[in-house]
Amino acid sequence: MTGGAIDRPGAQAWKRQRLVDLGLGIPSFLRLVPVDFEAGGTWWERLAASGFDSTRPAVVASTGVSMYLTRDAIVAMLRQVAALAPRSTLVMSFMLPVELLDAEVRTAVERAAEGAHASGTPFVSFFSPPEMLARARQAGFEEVRHVSAAMLAQRYFSGRTDGLRPPENSEEMLVATT
Repeated sequence: MTGGAIDRPGAQAWKRQRLVDLGLGIPSFLRLVPVDFEAGGTWWERLAASGFDSTRPAVVASTGVSMYLTRDAIVAMLRQVAALAPRSTLVMSFMLPVELLDAEVRTAVERAAEGAHASGTPFVSFFSPPEMLARARQAGFEEVRHVSAAMLAQRYFSGRTDGLRPPENSEEMLVATT
């Protein structure tokens, strides 16, 4: 397996259809794996059944997902990814608790959370950076690092003349290596 995408069944079907509608089709190297992360171990079995080889180093990117999952599901996912081959890397975004947000970001995040709840996908999990790092270490990762939204904004948005810049402290990143 060269590339794979795991997502909720409805979102996965939409992505599949978008690729077809855009005339791109589904590349032979791409495996689209529909799963419900809250349904226990099925996501891992479905990924393996799609051809994923857990004995080879992998890069796992999980962005914009953790806030919708329970803490138990996140811990289970961390443990499963930490068991991958040495030199595998997880890059995962996570939301800060509201009380850690800057005042100018807090209202926007609260509105986004309300919108997510109204659409049936509420935000349920928030982590401080030290807590997320501790959970990753407990899951079995050898190296863990917090990359703040401010660091990402500095790296990717500095020098822009249009003023575009993401919020500096709402969604943060965990980079963890086995």
